[in-house]
Amino acid sequence: MIKPLKTVFFFIVVGGLLALSMLLLPNEKIDVLGFKIHMPSFEELITKDSISYADISDITKNINNIDSLIDITTIVDSDKIDSIAIDSTLADSTLIASQKEIRTDTAKANAIALAQNIYRIEFPKADNSNLMKFFAKLPNARNKNIKIMHYGDSQIEGDRITSYIRNKLQRKYGGFGPGLLPALQPYESYFSIDQTNEGNWKRYAIFGKRDTIVKHNNYGPLAAFSRFAPVNNDSIIPDSVQYTASVIFKESKLAYSLVRSFNKVRLMYGNAKKPVNVKFYVDELLVKEAVLKTNTSYSVFEFTLEAKSKNLRIDFSGADSPDIYGIDLLSKTGISVDNIGMRGSSGTIFRKMNYSHLKQSYDDMDVDLFILQFGGNVMPYIKDSVQAVNYGNWFKSQLKTIKRMRPDASFIVIGPSDMSYKDGDMFVTYPFLELVRDELKKASLAAGYGYWDMYEAMGGKNSMPSWVNAEPALAGADYIHFTPKGAKLIANMFYNALMVEGVK
Repeated sequence: MIKPLKTVFFFIVVGGLLALSMLLLPNEKIDVLGFKIHMPSFEELITKDSISYADISDITKNINNIDSLIDITTIVDSDKIDSIAIDSTLADSTLIASQKEIRTDTAKANAIALAQNIYRIEFPKADNSNLMKFFAKLPNARNKNIKIMHYGDSQIEGDRITSYIRNKLQRKYGGFGPGLLPALQPYESYFSIDQTNEGNWKRYAIFGKRDTIVKHNNYGPLAAFSRFAPVNNDSIIPDSVQYTASVIFKESKLAYSLVRSFNKVRLMYGNAKKPVNVKFYVDELLVKEAVLKTNTSYSVFEFTLEAKSKNLRIDFSGADSPDIYGIDLLSKTGISVDNIGMRGSSGTIFRKMNYSHLKQSYDDMDVDLFILQFGGNVMPYIKDSVQAVNYGNWFKSQLKTIKRMRPDASFIVIGPSDMSYKDGDMFVTYPFLELVRDELKKASLAAGYGYWDMYEAMGGKNSMPSWVNAEPALAGADYIHFTPKGAKLIANMFYNALMVEGVK
């Protein structure tokens, strides 16, 4: 039988050895026989319990049925808002005929936002007139196509987030189709349409690791183009080698109902040195045939279908390939929303592309609203405040460039989500994330853009672990990216933030 004194002595010795280890071992992880070992410091033991994760219960209370969440447009378009309790601090009482009717746009929007827990978009000097240009166009969506381009990093790749926003807007204002797509899809899955290829396709992007064989900067609106023949910088191309290739679009089983069909096709291309034959098949029937232009930096071939279609095959053949900047599958009228995910991009690529070339593509598509969602990819590399400030300045120059191209369009920046890294045994917010957020917001407002703070909307500091640990999980084990359920939830939050600005 072990005597009590021996037991006490044993724990004293073990505790002393642990304390000595905590003092002598470095805070960083060390390698021991291939294993990473980390000895917590006294400070970590003391402060561990003080690290708390954000309470997101107000956000997740209806998570099991996102589709049943209230569509803010049902309130926006209503003269009466019986279900909303109006706070008298939100509007001058002389402007309220009753507690159920609001006569001013600002008061009504504030009341709705408060009652529905909507995190608002911020605007320069609280002036949302730039965005109101977009809302002014929406009543005409039944007569013309309204184009929205949603740029972003890996948080939106594969049509995540965008697809839900598209679906909501198309249900509200009409329109169908998945929007602008690359000839070669870089992602394994895409929510809104199934895409396959035949032939030796290769994609060239201006972001990430650039292919040095490309000697120009005409990359088009996707910041990437695709080819089925090798890049040939010689002026003379032999006819002895003929290339064939195809792009096949089919209905996606994962798609929302309104994006499975289209009735307009727009092929954007350029830089072909030899004639290229192209044939378009719908449901295996040839509907259009053409020879693409040569020696032009940018051209568009487009046509409309007599009826909606869910399937399209495009066959190419020739001694050369054009640079294909995008294939737009949309409707003649209504809302079109493009998903342009750029894995690894910080959003500082627009000034690297040929200004007039990119502007021409935006003008051809008549873009009405730009949504830019960036910031997450720089977080692991920001080590001090100077780097954060520099990034904000670089980003502002991109925003101003886009605005010069389309001065009559509307513009919104969506900031980064919360992102966590493992600090000891805890996942915590990156140390400079809030500063990067602040610099992006400052850049956006200075450039005349609206800014939606996704970081604060999802709960602020240390909210990502709460999204990861939610039931069901709203973010993945990397503590960076949303799950499909989480992407749908954050998209709904942004959609309501957007639509409340259109209150009348």
